[in-house]
Amino acid sequence: MIADVVKALARRWYVVLVGLLLTAGLAVSAYSVTPPEYNARALVLLLPGPNAVAEGGNPFLALSGLEQPASIVVAYFASESAHTEVERLSRTAEYEVLLDDSTRGPVISVDVTDRTAEATLSTLDHLLTRIPEELARLQGEVDAPESSVITSMELAVDSEATRETSSTVRNVIAAVVVGVVVTGFAAFALDGLLLRRRMRRSAPAPADAESSTDRRPPRAPRGRRRSRPAPTAPAPSEEPEGAVTGPIEIRAGRDS
Repeated sequence: MIADVVKALARRWYVVLVGLLLTAGLAVSAYSVTPPEYNARALVLLLPGPNAVAEGGNPFLALSGLEQPASIVVAYFASESAHTEVERLSRTAEYEVLLDDSTRGPVISVDVTDRTAEATLSTLDHLLTRIPEELARLQGEVDAPESSVITSMELAVDSEATRETSSTVRNVIAAVVVGVVVTGFAAFALDGLLLRRRMRRSAPAPADAESSTDRRPPRAPRGRRRSRPAPTAPAPSEEPEGAVTGPIEIRAGRDS
């Protein structure tokens, strides 16, 4: 079976060549539609106000209860106004500001994805600047005492954006697989069609069936009886001379 497929592809090499060219174009189109992306990440920690920490105490030991303010800050960056601010910087940028699931505490994770490394880092810097500003604005609106104002600090920030090509590779591979399968199917189907047509042309012409049917008497049409010839009387036979032709009468008498 595999040998037959290979032979068919070899016979229809021109179809395979055109199909491979179209497959290459399809792969390039898939690459251009989904170009590589760049990702950068940062972590921001909220810290309690001075009145929440005893004199000489450690602020990291007083982080309990700060998850609620952190969730309020995260909710702001999910709003339409925050997305509008990012779109002004880059229309292709995508970001997520969430509570970090890997830690138990008021840690906010910031993930930015864009098509260039420069745009990714620029958007990340913008969000890192806006987090403490928005935190201070929210506390100012509720007239929080200065001694209890929550602050923030950057735990980790990517200095370089990471290139992500997984989605691009998947799309290119899918385009190549589809192009190769369609090319092989088209070449194999065309080869079978041409071979069948060639076999029909090279087959001998069928014998004329009418020559055998001409010898048969024509059949009478249905619903009509075929007329039979009238019986002919037998020809009179010649009789010899002196033969008695009339009836012979025989009489029987009594003996006297």
